[in-house]
Amino acid sequence: MKITLAQGLAVGLEFKLCSEILKTVIVREWKEILTVAGIIGLRAALTFLIHWEIKEGVREEHGKKKENSSGKEYG
Repeated sequence: MKITLAQGLAVGLEFKLCSEILKTVIVREWKEILTVAGIIGLRAALTFLIHWEIKEGVREEHGKKKENSSGKEYG
């Protein structure tokens, strides 16, 4: 569930990032361009961190599955 939520957040951030990039088409002043660039940078960093968290979560789940399967006793 946690991974699904993180994946949804990542997709939402990617759409917002695209909208900020498209917004630069109508920006006219350097101050606005710098503001939009800052927002794009922050959203890109958040997207990167969320994707990293997803990878770690998946790695953890696989590790738990391996522990559970190797810890079973047959007999």
